Amino acid sequence: MSVEARELMSDEWTRWQGHVVNDVYPLGRCLGCSEHGAVFLSKSRTAGHADVAIKLFPASRVQEELQLPRWARAAGLSHAHLLPLLEAGACRLEGLPYLYVVMAYADQTLAQLLMQRALSGEEAREMLIPILNALAFLHGQDMVQGQLKPANVLVVGDQLKLASDTIRRAGEESLCVGEPSAYDPPEGPEGSGTAGDIWALGISLVEALTRRSPQRGAGNRNEALLPADLAPELREVVARCLSLRPQDRPKAAELLAWAMGRSALPVPVETPQPAALERQEPKAPAQPPRPSPAAFIPDAVRPVQSAKFPRRRTLIGAVLAATVILAVSWAAISSFRSHRTPEISDAGASATSPTPMPEAEEPAVQPQAAVRGRPGTEPAQPYALHEVIPTVSASAARTIRGHVKVSVRAIVNPNGSVSAVLADRSGPSRYFERLAVESAKKWTFPPAAASSSRIVQVQFEFGRDGTTAHAIPLP
Repeated sequence: MSVEARELMSDEWTRWQGHVVNDVYPLGRCLGCSEHGAVFLSKSRTAGHADVAIKLFPASRVQEELQLPRWARAAGLSHAHLLPLLEAGACRLEGLPYLYVVMAYADQTLAQLLMQRALSGEEAREMLIPILNALAFLHGQDMVQGQLKPANVLVVGDQLKLASDTIRRAGEESLCVGEPSAYDPPEGPEGSGTAGDIWALGISLVEALTRRSPQRGAGNRNEALLPADLAPELREVVARCLSLRPQDRPKAAELLAWAMGRSALPVPVETPQPAALERQEPKAPAQPPRPSPAAFIPDAVRPVQSAKFPRRRTLIGAVLAATVILAVSWAAISSFRSHRTPEISDAGASATSPTPMPEAEEPAVQPQAAVRGRPGTEPAQPYALHEVIPTVSASAARTIRGHVKVSVRAIVNPNGSVSAVLADRSGPSRYFERLAVESAKKWTFPPAAASSSRIVQVQFEFGRDGTTAHAIPLP
């Protein structure tokens, strides 16, 4: 795109600064724009005037009917490394129809950081853990991020998150019409499945390490050629992600286990051999201070439709402070060294749900050779060779009304040991989820004839009269 075209595009969007969406969200400084939409800094009058980001899209009636349900599904997801969606709907600005989605405000994006410098191999590997954690969560629910790229890798407070407004079901095509980008997989519209996210991850990794997209092959324009000086410790992973055949790309859960140092990547069916290209690292420009937000000038517009999403967590003004400069923000990513499971919000728990216990009350997990069932029940024939049931503290057990069900997914090595455990879906309490995750890490399963890892779902059921658990192998 030419400079003139970009300037015209910017002018088209910045003219909306000062307008107000549905009498609630004033449009402040334009944070970024593309041919499909723009993101503005705003303040939520219903959330204590906290800083939020609002994204606008020109919309037809057909797009509205397709996009709003997608945002509603994405807003129902709760994961520590997905950016929460707060509200979405339709509005009019000077009579023109738009769709909007309101989300938490991010301090910085990976794209902004790459304007200053490239990442080291160690930094890129650390960055992969939260990204793959979120992708494994989405792919486990047959959903995709849809537009994985540096601009959609965000820093919020001390955590790295993926943008959620592009999430859709696997197999659904993007509603953005335009020329394919480098992040679109070579299989075209068929690449709307989970393997498409892995291709986009590979392209994003090359950009993070070199500050440029990989060049295309002379004989095959679909082939991505890797620079000769790409970090050696990541070269094989990037090449696997950029396999031309979707079935040759690794799964997000397999990449997560590798990034956490728990296992090696499974042997690929066919590994592409990218040609080496020489590349000269561009000099990083000086790091400018972050500009302050623009003033808001109210100008009410006629509301058309609005759908409030349940709040998953309170927006903390300090986390979203606009005074964080670009260089300091990256310290948040570099400090993200601990291997965490997704945080589960308690906002959706019912009145009969257990209350999360303080850290001091968490007991050590006691290994057992068999499932400890409730009195008078006979456990089913176990799939696992060795099962560990967590011990619940007396104070936590007293909070249970009925039963608390927690489901996790274990990545099992060929020898039957567990390499990583992820929360399968949102639960009512972080306390019981942590017990389930720590317990499942100690399970062992029958060795597999195949050389690749497999995924096993472990379901725990906590009750006042005891705890049961059983494993289900997933296809």
